[in-house]
Amino acid sequence: MAGMKFYSLESSDPRRLGPYRLVRRIATGGMGRIYLGRREEAGAAGAGPTGTLVGHPLVAVKTLLAEGFVSRPDRDRFAREVELASRVESASTAKVLDSDATAKRPWLAIEFIPAPSLAELVAEVGTLHVDAVRWIAAETARALSELHATGVVHRDVKPQNILLTGDGPRLIDFGISHAHDHTSSATTIGTFPFTSPEQASGRKSTVASDMYSLGATLFFLAVGRPPYEQTDHSIGLLALVQRAEIDTEGLPPQLRPLILPLLEAEPGERTAPGDVMRRCLRDLGPLTATRKAARWLPLEWTALIEEYAEQGRQLQGGAVDFDAADARTRVRSEDDQGSPDDAVGAMREQLEALRKQRDALAQAQAEERAEAEERERRRLEGERRRGEQARKEKERKEEERKEKERRERERKERERLARATSQQRTASAAASKPSSSSDGWGGLLVGAVIIGLLIWQPWNQKDDDSPVSNPGPTYSSGLTSGGGGGIGSGSSSSSSSGDTSSDSGDYESEPEPEPEPEPEPDPTEDAFKAVSVGDCLDVFDTGYGGEKEYDWSEEEPNTAPCGDSRVRVYRTSDDCESAQDQATWSYYSSSSGERTALCLEGQYHNGDCLLADNDGDSASIALLSSVNCTDRKVPRAYNDIFVITAIYRATASTTTADCRAGQYDRNTYWSQKVDGGATMLCLRAYD
Repeated sequence: MAGMKFYSLESSDPRRLGPYRLVRRIATGGMGRIYLGRREEAGAAGAGPTGTLVGHPLVAVKTLLAEGFVSRPDRDRFAREVELASRVESASTAKVLDSDATAKRPWLAIEFIPAPSLAELVAEVGTLHVDAVRWIAAETARALSELHATGVVHRDVKPQNILLTGDGPRLIDFGISHAHDHTSSATTIGTFPFTSPEQASGRKSTVASDMYSLGATLFFLAVGRPPYEQTDHSIGLLALVQRAEIDTEGLPPQLRPLILPLLEAEPGERTAPGDVMRRCLRDLGPLTATRKAARWLPLEWTALIEEYAEQGRQLQGGAVDFDAADARTRVRSEDDQGSPDDAVGAMREQLEALRKQRDALAQAQAEERAEAEERERRRLEGERRRGEQARKEKERKEEERKEKERRERERKERERLARATSQQRTASAAASKPSSSSDGWGGLLVGAVIIGLLIWQPWNQKDDDSPVSNPGPTYSSGLTSGGGGGIGSGSSSSSSSGDTSSDSGDYESEPEPEPEPEPEPDPTEDAFKAVSVGDCLDVFDTGYGGEKEYDWSEEEPNTAPCGDSRVRVYRTSDDCESAQDQATWSYYSSSSGERTALCLEGQYHNGDCLLADNDGDSASIALLSSVNCTDRKVPRAYNDIFVITAIYRATASTTTADCRAGQYDRNTYWSQKVDGGATMLCLRAYD
């Protein structure tokens, strides 16, 4: 199983180095070994039976592999490593605590860091998503920048030499590091798949060499393999490295601008560590103010990191009795000496619960991703519905415009007909007036004009494209077939007696008033009225309305299964409650002049993420909100995202302490009463 592996000391291993009692072997490298030790002060007050002070922290003690005489070159090389490691004072590297390069067996005591390497994390739980790679790139570039500022080139940057703690990456192993001002070329090659072309060719290493190795490491985190074609032959691999002949298949497009410039063949063309850090922080956005790993890494990674950290806490606290384990080991056969000892194995069995918890968190994350995808699908469907509604609204307004234009044309036509009728009445009245002998020629001229108008009938003319709803009365030409109707007689053609009163009704008729138009249908109002008490709605508060206003994610309600919804309708009126987990959603229709209101209350599920304004000591939570747990930006009124970790039936004895998963759960929790105090939600910041 995963976890730190320790090995019992062999007969060739020392039991002490300087003031440190060695209790286990951690690892064996090409030129040295690393042991787990604790400072021992014989006869000190408070010491245990063996003289070990439990209060002293565990350390990692490194020494050379040589069992007898240590050659001068080896001693000088070790002394140089001690000097360079001591030169670096950074929170991103393992701190040097003590050393003695002149001892019979030189040794170096450094800070013990209970954390997995990047190599083990990829092997155990898989590769990283884009933002997580950017975060590790920024933090490792920060460490390299601090290292280079002291005049040190690491020369062996690789996944195995970067430990990942909850506070970020830590660079270790300066065994083949060298200073800028070192007189030797120091062309020692690191690990082939992560070394630079100039190192592989035997040329001098520079700051740019570390950046190439960083690029190969980041590629490994994103793809799960080094950036070269797979080969089983080390000579063939070395040739690929010397030519910088990389294979980029599988590298996410978003990471190419970050990683490929680091893998340039020419050192002068590679990105500097400060530029890498600035680029990554810019791409990650405003939430990079926190350097906590949990903000960026998947749950599987953070669970394994926490498993190592808990194992380290137990070791530091003396939970493992190494002396008792040694007593048991002595009665075993010598064949078992190289395997991890029983004490640490028993401790890892105690940590099995943590592994199960990690698996549960991974399952929860998978379910959360599925829920996020479903929410995204519903959001896109909502946008599609809103687009369709907007299109129908546009078509409706176009129809209204055309109808308005048609009515305007009809109104103008009626006005024209009315004017023509008035002109005809005036002409008829003038024609029926008797003429005197003194102006006979004038009467003759007037009569001729009237006859011409009656023949032409301009009032009956109309535009080809304008419909006429009432063509008006029709008149004769003014000529009769019998006598007495001569041109100069001045008589009307309507009757022989000259009485025109029988036609007056046609002249004075008015158009009938138009009926009032029916109100246009309002689909949004219909959607609100179709909702019933008990319905659950596919809607939530986006948070962009602020803490005192609601900004709903949809323009109209859509019912959905309650298991997938954030709100439920408990009343359909304006008389809604004012509790923190309740709200009113109303709509005013300009078509009908009515307002429809829905009273909403929250629906909650484990894993739901809500917006929060968190100041550390207290938090204001938007209980009707919903947000993707991995969002990088939140609305202005909020600064954090909370996830619901548990839902309890609230009783008089239920407190926030009930939210903890166990005695090792050190998360900070908040609790919130809902449903009128009948239910308690447990929440924590989604880091």
